[in-house]
Amino acid sequence: MKRSSLLSISDLENRYNLDYINTIWCSIMMMSTEFLNIYLKPGVDYEDIGKKAFVNKLAERFEHFRELGDTELLMDLDTCHGCNCLQPVCKFIGNKSGNHFALFFEIEGQEIVDIYHCNWYGEQNISLN
Repeated sequence: MKRSSLLSISDLENRYNLDYINTIWCSIMMMSTEFLNIYLKPGVDYEDIGKKAFVNKLAERFEHFRELGDTELLMDLDTCHGCNCLQPVCKFIGNKSGNHFALFFEIEGQEIVDIYHCNWYGEQNISLN
């Protein structure tokens, strides 16, 4: 695993006033559904299932990572070679297990207008409905 390009929570710890996008990324890296419920904007139909269902889907994924011994997720940027061809995705990697999944963030200006799981990228053994 190439560590030099990975971002960890400690890289963001001493930064105050994170912008909106970095706050969401940090919340995912901390596996915090509480923060996601606070910071994700209401009314956005994340992954075409809505905010509540999307956060619940992430909660199941976070629980799986915790069961594998992970205490945080590291983040790396990669490229989707599937449905969002050659678009950047954020790959979240368990700090102990090395298992990972990727999310595609649709961003306009400084706002996240949608988030999708990248079904092409990630561990096949971490499959949630």
